Amino acid sequence: FPKIEEPADAERVARRIALPISEPFELHGHSIDIGASVGVAVCPDHGVAIEGLMRAADIPMYRAKQQGGGRYCLFSEELAAEHQRKIDTEAALGEALQRGEFLLALQPQLSFATGEVSGAEALLRWNHPREGLRLPGTFIPIAEQTGIIADLGDWVAAEVASVLAEWQAQGIKRRISFNVSPRQLDRSDFLPRMRATFADAGVPLSLVEMEFTETAAMECSEAVLDEITALRNDGLSIAIDDFGTGFSNIARLRTMPLDRVKLDQSLIADIETSEKARVVVQAVIQLVKGVGAEVVAEAVENVAQADILRAMGCDTVQGFVFAGPMYEEEFTSWTRNADRGARSGAA
Repeated sequence: FPKIEEPADAERVARRIALPISEPFELHGHSIDIGASVGVAVCPDHGVAIEGLMRAADIPMYRAKQQGGGRYCLFSEELAAEHQRKIDTEAALGEALQRGEFLLALQPQLSFATGEVSGAEALLRWNHPREGLRLPGTFIPIAEQTGIIADLGDWVAAEVASVLAEWQAQGIKRRISFNVSPRQLDRSDFLPRMRATFADAGVPLSLVEMEFTETAAMECSEAVLDEITALRNDGLSIAIDDFGTGFSNIARLRTMPLDRVKLDQSLIADIETSEKARVVVQAVIQLVKGVGAEVVAEAVENVAQADILRAMGCDTVQGFVFAGPMYEEEFTSWTRNADRGARSGAA
């Protein structure tokens, strides 16, 4: 569009493209819906040759797709920097496993009934050689897009098995949960290999819990559900993570193999100040209890939230109100003291 003089003109053209394309049309008696995601780059600000402009327009086009499609987005230096960071992360992830740059942190889960540590969630950390410690949100989505999440998942399972085997040798029996990506479930050999990992380490499945996101739990195939059921019959615990952020089929929730449901932090963030929030959380807790599962509240930040959740019937709490994530040696020491305190309190 050689006559476009400023970005606002380009955005108007993008809007005129996206809106008509999104209108349904008839094809052989069927109503068809399609959409367009439009990335906009302006010459000479974002490039002077067609190749450079196309590369620049690609970046906001992908952002438009991420926002749900049917949208347009203008190139910016911030988007370009984010895109480059994604490319750099993608390249570094492949080498990070080989270099041993990943670590597991453990966050305690406490029983409301006994005050004792009932288990822990394994949380992945990347000790990046230049950027320092990186949290999962900065690299897990990229790992899922590239497929390296499968190798990361194998590493996490092996590390969890190693920790549990070491604890067994010390006479410690405590459950560890870890997250499983939908991309891992797509691989037909994932669950059999995971079973073999714990069997080879001599770790009973009763000490292991797998966490799936709400969406993954609702969308996995019947064949995968059958395999998960078989693992659960052999002692493995199953949990749904981030409950309240996705879409649940209540009928399926009632029939799927399930031990625990973890309430997303967005559900409990305002329960000490909002009556509506408390009503929603109470209803969700009753729903979870109704399908025979325990309720875990994660990301609990203060005592007021914990007290309300306890009164509502929540079974387990996880969050900075009691303890943040810590590495194995610190975790072992912390839990030893916590359990000692719980027993003396009960006495």
